[in-house]
Amino acid sequence: MAQAIGTTSAVPQATRSTKWRALLREMWKHRVDYLFISPFFIVFLVFGVYPTVWGLRLSLSRWPGGQKPMEWVGLNNYIGLLTSDPLLGKAFVNTMMLLGWILPTGLAFALIVAVMLNARRLRGRGIFRIIYFLPFVTSGVIVAIVFSQFLDKNYGWVNLLLGKVGIPPVPWLTEAIPAQISVTLLLHWMGSGTNILIFLGALQAIDRELYEAAEIDGANAVQSFFRITVPMLRPVLLFMIITATIGLINLYAQVKLLTNGGPQNNTYTMFMRMMDLIAGNRFGEGAALGFLMGAVILVITFVQLRLLRSWWTVEGNLKG
Repeated sequence: MAQAIGTTSAVPQATRSTKWRALLREMWKHRVDYLFISPFFIVFLVFGVYPTVWGLRLSLSRWPGGQKPMEWVGLNNYIGLLTSDPLLGKAFVNTMMLLGWILPTGLAFALIVAVMLNARRLRGRGIFRIIYFLPFVTSGVIVAIVFSQFLDKNYGWVNLLLGKVGIPPVPWLTEAIPAQISVTLLLHWMGSGTNILIFLGALQAIDRELYEAAEIDGANAVQSFFRITVPMLRPVLLFMIITATIGLINLYAQVKLLTNGGPQNNTYTMFMRMMDLIAGNRFGEGAALGFLMGAVILVITFVQLRLLRSWWTVEGNLKG
């Protein structure tokens, strides 16, 4: 009986060994193919997987940098950030406010402009396309510096123009609400070029016969927009919502240069908090905050997907 058991246990091992040898022979047979695709996987492992694993280890440790060893602290970095960090709560609220305001208004504005640029009857479409393409090819750092000069309370062009019509200077960068408005305008202008470009490409891919058929059936422009344009743009809209969410949560350079998170931390973002932790040699907490931001992105993206799918399902049922 023992011999039978030994024979039985040896069969799976032999089977696995045979499968491995067959797999290795198949890989050797296609070695040239694997050689050509290997650079991608090497780069992905070196610059993707390894930094992520090392960052996760760092987030569970305390390390002041330099040659000093890491000290394992477990989840203390995460707990400390969520319970006792003096600025993270404010940074989270500011980031969510920017996300909740800029995301819908920015995409709506870009879609409206793209529809106008896609209209055959619009004159000077080429000029408008150049104007709204400029933010796409302009450095965000340069844009932030230019905006800070335009919005300067004493010497900015905006206040100079307001003074011409008798309006007193507005502290665009030194008071809470004007600073938030300034950041919003900056991000709208910077993101409009990319969003308009993507929407315009998607609009041009829609078959014109759909609009012609709707016009024959008596549909006006508004009905065609909501019954044809918006449904056909769903995949693009989903992509843009997710990418815009990731971009806004990772916002740093533009706000840093424009307001430096002020005044009174009213434009202070989560990414700015992470960078400040790293600059203070609190690398473990900075890495932990980076993973927390990733978790926030995943949760928000999941909620967005569920809401959009439920909206599409309800709309489809109503049409049915």
